[in-house]
Amino acid sequence: HLDIVKLAKLPRKENFILLFGNTKAAEAYLGEAWSWKEELQKKGEQAYILEITPKRVVAGGEGSLALFYASQTLRLLTRSERSRWPACQVLDWPSLPYRGLMLDISRGKVPTIETLKLLIDQLSLYKINVLQLYTEHTFVFPHHPRIGQGCGSLSSEDILILDAYARKRHIELMPNLQSFGHFAHILSLPEYAPLAESEAGWSLCPTDERTYQLLDEMYADFLPAFSSANFNVDCDETWDLGKGRSAEAAAKVGVGRLYLQHILRLRELAMQYGRRIQIWGDILLHHPELVPELPQDITLLDWHYEASEDYPSVRTFAQSGRTFWVCPGTSSWNTLFPRIENSNENIRTLVRIGAENGAVGMLNTDWGDRGHYQPIGQCWYGYIFGAEQGWTGGTTQDTAFDTRFGPLFFGESGEKVVTAMRKLAKVCTLSGMPRSNGSNTVFAFFDDPLSSPYIDQVPGKSIQEMERLASEAEKLLREALETSRDPISIEEMIFSARLIVHLARRLRASQEIRANLDRLQQGEAQAQAAQLLREAITTLRKLDTEVVRFIDEFRTLWLRRARYAEMNISLGHFERLRERFAKAQSWLQKLLEQAEAGQKPNYELDAYQEEAGEFEPLRPEIWYRLRQVGAV
Repeated sequence: HLDIVKLAKLPRKENFILLFGNTKAAEAYLGEAWSWKEELQKKGEQAYILEITPKRVVAGGEGSLALFYASQTLRLLTRSERSRWPACQVLDWPSLPYRGLMLDISRGKVPTIETLKLLIDQLSLYKINVLQLYTEHTFVFPHHPRIGQGCGSLSSEDILILDAYARKRHIELMPNLQSFGHFAHILSLPEYAPLAESEAGWSLCPTDERTYQLLDEMYADFLPAFSSANFNVDCDETWDLGKGRSAEAAAKVGVGRLYLQHILRLRELAMQYGRRIQIWGDILLHHPELVPELPQDITLLDWHYEASEDYPSVRTFAQSGRTFWVCPGTSSWNTLFPRIENSNENIRTLVRIGAENGAVGMLNTDWGDRGHYQPIGQCWYGYIFGAEQGWTGGTTQDTAFDTRFGPLFFGESGEKVVTAMRKLAKVCTLSGMPRSNGSNTVFAFFDDPLSSPYIDQVPGKSIQEMERLASEAEKLLREALETSRDPISIEEMIFSARLIVHLARRLRASQEIRANLDRLQQGEAQAQAAQLLREAITTLRKLDTEVVRFIDEFRTLWLRRARYAEMNISLGHFERLRERFAKAQSWLQKLLEQAEAGQKPNYELDAYQEEAGEFEPLRPEIWYRLRQVGAV
């Protein structure tokens, strides 16, 4: 514990740490000039210097932000080197001025204020300077209280607290409010349903003037709590635009121009509250001829979530002369564990190409599709990897990052934690597991134990490797738990590892049950029919019992970090799985009774599916409505 003093003159020539936010004052204080002062000033307000010698430590730059970043580097240095620091001289600055994270708080999980403060603390340590909370309805709108009712919504006071907390840590809490598509929750309320573009209830109708009255009132309620002048109005994936009430207008001017007109109206509304808007760029990529008509003060957000060697859209936006950010993702959604191999390549490549083509920012995204069941503990890696690539311009390789991240974030057990994370992430790459924008781990987990297509799709070798990797990862995580700097995150990852082990065992059991049913249907093993059916029922009952325990553990882990409301969206997936277990056991019990009565049962799975009914796990109802109107 060092004394902190503020002096006009240096009392001694050595054995001190000097932190400064003004190079001129620091030179006068030290009584010497620095050769790197001009170079430091050229690199901007975020650039800092760090000089460590056996006699002293000097760290800072021009302004409070540079001083803050120099201090964060000293904090990280202390974590890695403890009290014995290496002699060095560092001149450091970011490749991208804006380095951000967008966290989805609208798909079922609204974090507690304590969790959001922890998030801000961690992001600021690794020099992230932007945080957005993706919001569709989870805010308390005084003019429209029904919108955020019963959803664990953040209030204006919550935002004021978080905004001030973030500012002190040099993070800009940028408002984010969906303003076109993704309006399903709001449009499901009777008083807002008339504003829908189509019967799907997905997008607002841009030809209805009441749409802009609603958005104006929502902006008036939402924006004043934020100090940031930037405002992400989203407006992505407007799938049903031009397919409903605006079809006539779209036929006259085109869907693209209809979209552009809406964006221009939003810009006008936001300007009334002193905000510059950002929009996702996916719709404009279908209408690149309209990009030049966008006002220069609109920032385009170019999002891609799958790994690729190139992202041509970056050059499209760069050539338009518009301000743009690149927006990769953590690949943590639609999977039991983040697809690290995918997200690392996605983040690094997109950031590198963005930096090379003039992007001014990086917004790393963490979505919460289908209930936001993934815990934040297994997402820290992706957050910090994004921070690293945003600072270096997409030049840091995985090995270098992993070596540093584990000990810095988790402490002395960090190497084991990262090794475990890599094992769990590898599960997503096994044969039968990969899929676009997710992995089949979670879809297979919540699917029917008898009729699931993944039972045949995932080969036996993959199942064996899945169980091995997850079991080894769980062992490593348990070994790291006691000494970890963040035991809650370790416990969350242990839970995910156990889900994967359960999935492997269930897939293996389901394959065996289906093989036996096929043998019985072919007239084989008739003498063993009753025994095989009893064993199948017992196996499913044991697996179902495990799911019951998972439900209790999931609830406990959820409530450590998030508000209670809408937890049942994720718990509903578990409950529907249990319903399918019950249907499967009931059907097998019926076959058993028929076999014991000397009858010849129909063992074909078609008979089971006809009796149990169709089942599509994790498929939200909105997709069916969008299909009906031809939007997807």
